[in-house]
Amino acid sequence: MAGRHRVTVVGAGVVGVCAGLALLRDGHDVTIVDRDGPGENCSFGNAGMICDTGSALPLPSPGVIRDVPKMLMDSRRSLTIRWSYLPSLLPWLVAFLRASNGATRMANARALHALLDGTTAAYDTLTRGTPNADLIRKRGLLIAYDTDDGYDGDAGKRALLGELGVEAAELGGDEIRQTEPALASSVTRASFFTGCYSTINPYKLTRGLADRFVAGGGRIERREVTAVRHGSGRVTGLETTEGEHGIDRLVVAAGAWSHKVAAMMGLKVLLDTERGYHTVFHGVDTGLGIPVIHAEHRFGVNQMDEGVRFAGTVELAGLEAAPDYRRADAMVERGRHVLRHFDRSRASKVTKWMGRRPTLPDYLPALGPAPGFSNVWFDFGHQHLGLSLAARSGLIVADLVAGRDPGLDLSAFRPDRF
Repeated sequence: MAGRHRVTVVGAGVVGVCAGLALLRDGHDVTIVDRDGPGENCSFGNAGMICDTGSALPLPSPGVIRDVPKMLMDSRRSLTIRWSYLPSLLPWLVAFLRASNGATRMANARALHALLDGTTAAYDTLTRGTPNADLIRKRGLLIAYDTDDGYDGDAGKRALLGELGVEAAELGGDEIRQTEPALASSVTRASFFTGCYSTINPYKLTRGLADRFVAGGGRIERREVTAVRHGSGRVTGLETTEGEHGIDRLVVAAGAWSHKVAAMMGLKVLLDTERGYHTVFHGVDTGLGIPVIHAEHRFGVNQMDEGVRFAGTVELAGLEAAPDYRRADAMVERGRHVLRHFDRSRASKVTKWMGRRPTLPDYLPALGPAPGFSNVWFDFGHQHLGLSLAARSGLIVADLVAGRDPGLDLSAFRPDRF
């Protein structure tokens, strides 16, 4: 076909796999390369929520900035910074501070809203008529509160979302139990975003999409990128642990390691990692049909096919620090009261996990052409919304590689904006 290219995608998480699948659907010859297998990092352990425009408000805000001293003093907080990592984090924190003023945050929210508009439709496009569609639920998302003070404290956020045109059903008391009977009476207020999707197993979904990619003629190769050969504004090859790999077109979607690939191209990207945790109580069925984010305690809970999963928290500690699974324990202790029928003693086993969310300081992804290169596109930095945005950004990357207008202003997502 005219316009057919050899495209290499670095990264086999859900973002890279969706980009590969979208490119394959366009008729390209596509290879995905990664040190690990499909979905073995952040895509394995996330909360399984596929959010829409209700998640358009980026985290940087004056309230979060005021909490930075507390983040340093209490390692059990839902957001924390390890003292040992603070010097390395300072440039990222300075840019975070700049993104926290009201005007900048709202401009970024508009850009993120436009990107989130279409997340669920993008998954429909990539999964329709395949077994992967059975892994997705279309039941919405609940943002839960225990107290009126907590709910009222988020009135400003709801007002900002309203300015963006986002609508949610506001529930209280009996309405909450009628909507989701599995929630305990401790939940007294909730916002219900009816258009969101979720998955019963994010790892199986990523693997299922990867299987679809391979069945369609795509290739997945286990190899780690050790160097990037480039010159005259083009990447010409990758040096990997399995030898050299020639490049025609390149998409960098390597999650929390993407800045390392960019550095091999001579580009500095201000990417860091928000480490999140989960605990799964295998074999425990709470009856929860709608995933829940608890706004006051900052965790998510989702009933999956393997059991009930508590997931969340933000720990800024870099790529290499050892996990602190006390954070996973604290999250469960804060959250177990949310479910009416949660009996941890019925679990066949309990597993804990830590993953690394790739995050830029303004909480917008790097999405679009790599600065100074005519044959490279970036698709990373989706923070907490990696699963949500994977299919949508994959279709956008396919448009860009094909030279099509993606129908979206990508200027806010320029990789060199900092």
